[in-house]
Amino acid sequence: MDNWTITNLTSSPESCFLSRQCNAPEGLQAYACGVNRIHGYLILVLCCFGIPTNIVNIIILTHKSLRSPVNNILTGIAISDLVTMVITVPLGLHFYITHGLDITEDKYTYSWSLFLAIYGMVTITMQTVSIWLGVCMSFFRYVYIKSMGAGRQNIDTKTSCFLTIFMFLLVIVIYIPAYSFVSIKDMSCYNDIENKTINYYRLESLMTKDKPSLTHAYSMWTNTVLGKWIPCFLITLFGGCLLHSLQENTRRTIHLNGSHATSRLKQHRRTTAMLLTIILMYIIASLPQSILLIIGFADKTFFETEYALLGDTFDILSLINNSINFVLYCAMSRQFRDLLKQCVCQYFVLPQQDAKSTQTASHHISQNNLQSKVYAMNEIKRQESPLLDRGIDI
Repeated sequence: MDNWTITNLTSSPESCFLSRQCNAPEGLQAYACGVNRIHGYLILVLCCFGIPTNIVNIIILTHKSLRSPVNNILTGIAISDLVTMVITVPLGLHFYITHGLDITEDKYTYSWSLFLAIYGMVTITMQTVSIWLGVCMSFFRYVYIKSMGAGRQNIDTKTSCFLTIFMFLLVIVIYIPAYSFVSIKDMSCYNDIENKTINYYRLESLMTKDKPSLTHAYSMWTNTVLGKWIPCFLITLFGGCLLHSLQENTRRTIHLNGSHATSRLKQHRRTTAMLLTIILMYIIASLPQSILLIIGFADKTFFETEYALLGDTFDILSLINNSINFVLYCAMSRQFRDLLKQCVCQYFVLPQQDAKSTQTASHHISQNNLQSKVYAMNEIKRQESPLLDRGIDI
């Protein structure tokens, strides 16, 4: 969330030309300057891929043939990822591509600073919802694998829908006090080229000393501990238990059923491998950031000189995590691929065939009398109706 620029501005408002810090950078600052130059374009690339693919994920996962408790949770994850990426597009366009690092009145108007506050609230909320849904997914998959062959009932579809909706509402309620702490501050800097002072608006940093201790503590524990540490620990725990249970179940099933169980076990291993990969992406995107953020809360100097320079990198990791699930589904789920193929054929290939058939029929009808026209049109409707009404069967 433009962490580097925000932090550097909170320490001193002398110069408006922050890009001068990249004239001869060294070490971590050189890395941050390089990432910042391409950050806006990376946002657009990832979002242009992730937005349509998350829409496809929602369409496919909510199809009647794929409705299941885990798929309902994956749908909730796709919705949260979609919202995150949609609101990130204007951020990349305005703050990174249209305007660079330098401070201008047009870059930090009150309206855009208000958008930056809304962006921060929405993305933090959606990322927290997404990772907690990942925890739920790993837990229910573990229960399913653990209870295979035992005849125990797993969570049903309606309960999983309720759980997904409840998770969205619960996280919003928990973050409402943190939302109230956000404030926009009138600031200024000096433009030494035009020899004038620039007045602009920025979000007040949570790291400033005039913040109440309660605000500081609540923001830290809700965002870092409740939003990252605890779900990362749980998702790692359930992921490890899931892998162990799958191995135990595989040995037990092969011992009891022999080679007849091979096909079924392969399917379970593919599905579980896909879910474990999703779990791993959550850990990579969230755990390092949460560890460094805790250190930053304890040491303000570390936050300004080290953590803030990695802010753009953490944003990109989160966006990759938001956009990668479609690739995983296509690579590891044959059922997802088959249904996607049939949906593409239904909505894109068949309409083109229908249009071509209609043009051919119209040319033929024009050569006949009224009775031939009626007969030809009836034949076309009779022949095409089974294709148009055909359901998708996997």
